[in-house]
Amino acid sequence: MKLNRLLTTGLLFAAGLTASAAGIKTMRNGQITFTDKTAEGNEIRIVFNRCMANNLYTFQSVLLDGVEVNHTDSDNIGPFLIGPGWVGGNHTNPDATGAQVQSAKTVSVEAYIDGEKINTSAMKNYTGDVLTVKVVNTLYMPGQSVETFATETMTYIVSGNSIDVTGEHAFSCTTPQTIDRYYGMQSMFIGETEVLTPGGKYSTWTPIASVDRFTHMSAPNFNTFIEHSANGYQAAWMESSPGLLGNRLLVPDNDVVFIGNSYGKSYHKIIGSHSVKAGDKTTWHGVYTWYKTPVADNCRGSQAGTYSYRGTLGGVPTLFTLDADGTCTVAPECSAGIDNTVGGGDGNIPFARSGAGCITVSNAPAATVYSLTGTALHHGEGIVYCHPGIYIVSDGKGRSVKLLVK
Repeated sequence: MKLNRLLTTGLLFAAGLTASAAGIKTMRNGQITFTDKTAEGNEIRIVFNRCMANNLYTFQSVLLDGVEVNHTDSDNIGPFLIGPGWVGGNHTNPDATGAQVQSAKTVSVEAYIDGEKINTSAMKNYTGDVLTVKVVNTLYMPGQSVETFATETMTYIVSGNSIDVTGEHAFSCTTPQTIDRYYGMQSMFIGETEVLTPGGKYSTWTPIASVDRFTHMSAPNFNTFIEHSANGYQAAWMESSPGLLGNRLLVPDNDVVFIGNSYGKSYHKIIGSHSVKAGDKTTWHGVYTWYKTPVADNCRGSQAGTYSYRGTLGGVPTLFTLDADGTCTVAPECSAGIDNTVGGGDGNIPFARSGAGCITVSNAPAATVYSLTGTALHHGEGIVYCHPGIYIVSDGKGRSVKLLVK
C-alpha cells in the first residue's frame, strides 16, 4: 500500500477516535477548559483563565471527579522577591503616591491543540490529546509599571492528568538586582491533610500541622513534593537536569528548598540570594500531576520507601518513581507488546508495534516512522516515544503499517 493512501485512510480513521480524546472548550473571554480521563478512569478538568491580583493568564482551577482540588486564588507560579517588594504572581506594590500598582501583566497568550493553533477568543469545542498554552508576561520593578524587571515566558503542556510547565525569564533590569527568593512551582492544593517529600525531612507521610521546611544541604536530591487530601493527590515534580533551576545551584546550602504548611500552600524554592542583570536568563521545568491512587506507596510508618505515580511528560504517559533518598526515575510507560496495528501489513507478525506513548520497530533496519502529515520522525529500529495519535511505519522494503499510539 502506498504511503499517501495510508495517510488518507489514517486521517479518516483518526476522525473516529475523537471520543477517546480530551475535550477542550474555549470561551470568548479567553477561558480554556481541558477535560480528560486519568489512567485510572477518573475525570480531570483543568481551567485556564486570567486570575490573581495581576490578572495573569495561567491555570486557575483543577477538578478531579467534579471536585475542585486546586484553585489559584494566590500564587501558583513564582513570584520574585527583590529589593522592596515582590513582583509577579499575585503581588502588587505601592507606588510613590501609596497607590497599589500591578507588578506584572500578561502581554500575549497562544494556544495549540496537537500542534495546531486555535483561537482563544471564540466560543468553540475541540477534541485532541495535547493542549499547549504559551503565555508571555512582563514583570515590573516594584512600585511602578515603566521599568521592566524581566520578561516571563510560561509554556504549559496539558495532557492526561498533568500540566507540564517550563518557566523562562529574560532579565532586563537597568541595574543589577539581588533575588532574595524565587519559588517557581507553588501549590494551591485544597484541603491537604498530609505531605510527603522523598529525600527530604518528610520522607514518610507527615500530618500537615507538623510540616515546616528544610534546607538544600539536608536534602540534596529533593525534587518532588506530594500532597494528599480526602479528594486525591497532587504531585509537584521539578526537573534537576544541568542548566535548569531545579538543580538548586542558585540556592545556598544553608537556605531552604522546600516550604510547607505556609498560608495553606507548599513551595519549591529554586533561587536564593542571587544577583541578576540585564541579559541574564534562567529556565526551570516541572510537572504538576493529580490522581486518586498512587501506583506504589511504601512511605507509611517509620521506614521510608519507594513511591510512584502516573502522569504525563511532554504529552507522553509517564511513570514517576521516587526512592527514599529522593532520586526520581522518570520513564515513559511503553507497553511494546501490545499490538495496536490498524490495517497494512501482510498477515505476518508486524515489524512495528505501538503501545502507551511509543512505537517499537524491530527486524527492520531501514524502517521509517511518519506522522500523518508525512513528516519522517525516526529512522531505523528501536523504541520511538511519541504523543498519542496515528502513525505510519514503512519497513523500507515495500511494507507499511498504520499504528495507533494511546
